[in-house]
Amino acid sequence: MAAGQLAGGLAWLSISGEDAPDLVATAPITSPRILWAKIEAVIGVIALVFAPIVAVLTLDTVFAGIVCGLGILTAAAAATAIQLCFRVQARRSQFRRRQTSSRLATFAEAFSSIAWAATTALAAAQTWAALGTAAIALGILAGVWLISPSRT
Repeated sequence: MAAGQLAGGLAWLSISGEDAPDLVATAPITSPRILWAKIEAVIGVIALVFAPIVAVLTLDTVFAGIVCGLGILTAAAAATAIQLCFRVQARRSQFRRRQTSSRLATFAEAFSSIAWAATTALAAAQTWAALGTAAIALGILAGVWLISPSRT
């Protein structure tokens, strides 16, 4: 859950909370490549922060370590995807509000992180109930995609 929340915050900072979008737009690379670089940075930081925890867990139980690592990356990817769905660059007239994330995105991140944490725990326990919580997490992502302002 912590990985999803941290990734969501970092993704918002790198994707939507940018202070100088005009300056970044002048970079000699394409906009999609800039976006992918931001996503890679977020996932890289999450991997760096949580790698020691996964390594220690893997020393005890290899299966649990692999499941934990996949759960961390999945929660981080889901939180980043949610921020991508709600990516809106603020206008100068909204200068005071530009440093806040969408409340809907914040709640979606929280519920998604909880669902992925439950899925990871149940998968590590080798129970079929993990499929149910994974379906809930995917449902949250589908719902976010359906109502996202960037889809219109």
